[in-house]
Amino acid sequence: MNDLYPLARAEVDHPEAPGDRGTLELFAGTDPALPVAPGQEIDLTLVITPGDRAHRTYGYLLEDFLGTTATLVRHPGLSRLPSARLATYASGAEPRTAACRIRVAPDAPEGTVLLPRVVVGLVPSQGAALVASGAISHEGFRVRRHWLPGEAVTLRPGGHAELPAGHSPAPGLRLLAAGRARHGRTSCGPDGAVSYRADPDHLGYDRFELAYEDPDGHRVWTEVTVHIGDLGPSPGAVAVHG
Repeated sequence: MNDLYPLARAEVDHPEAPGDRGTLELFAGTDPALPVAPGQEIDLTLVITPGDRAHRTYGYLLEDFLGTTATLVRHPGLSRLPSARLATYASGAEPRTAACRIRVAPDAPEGTVLLPRVVVGLVPSQGAALVASGAISHEGFRVRRHWLPGEAVTLRPGGHAELPAGHSPAPGLRLLAAGRARHGRTSCGPDGAVSYRADPDHLGYDRFELAYEDPDGHRVWTEVTVHIGDLGPSPGAVAVHG
């Protein structure tokens, strides 16, 4: 599983049968630390690890995390239950692996989060009642049409910086607006240039956001971090000794 990323892990122990434990792990073929784009497909893998004595161990992926943000493309080896769960099970002590694929909707709202939840349950013996864990979620995915890295600027106190007209961090994006800064002034010129002037009495860090729009009218933001002054007198920039 070198190419799989862990998303969630659920465990359950039978209260009347020590040693009967079931574990369900959910993995993804896409790194949850990175944004996902509308239309992108994500492979999910469920791995059930039974205890040594359980009759059956069940694994469930709750479908409610999809909402209108994503759809289920395929689910080989997983049953789709009326309770809006994808389910599979392992018999005895034999592990079980099953997979499904979801697709992010083309019109998924910017910044929407997909946070899958899993439940594991076990049946200690034939005819016994199911003992299940709660619904567990750990990692998820955030929808971004464009991933924009932040920008950094270094200025002297009272210094000035400008992003020229037509500046765009990605093809097809046009600048809409610049947000306010706490320790300086931002402005947008009629030609689309963005300027920032640092306060003359501030040393340290400042930041402001830039808003862009793509040809379909979807907006995305990035942040500009400004360092004002030399590193020496800037609070937190370097360690202070003595």
